[in-house]
Amino acid sequence: MIRATTGLKPSELKRKGFKIDSKILNKVIELLDIARTLELNEKIEIMATEFIEKRSLLPNDALIAATCKYYGISKIATFDEDFERVDFLEIVKV
Repeated sequence: MIRATTGLKPSELKRKGFKIDSKILNKVIELLDIARTLELNEKIEIMATEFIEKRSLLPNDALIAATCKYYGISKIATFDEDFERVDFLEIVKV
């Protein structure tokens, strides 16, 4: 969200000492309000392992993809091009 709003990479934000203004902060809070915590279980762990092996995903990305698949989540907002190898996820770029 912050990257989409500012056009800066995380490393650039840190280097420039970026301060979040209230407009951006309110948008982030809105996104967090709609988020919910999803439980990790053994099936997700097994799927994540398969995604690491078969789709060459890094462990964190594999865990995200496996969680999405398990819970029937079909869209993901990301700038991470690695998710293009995940055929069941539609990438939403804002």
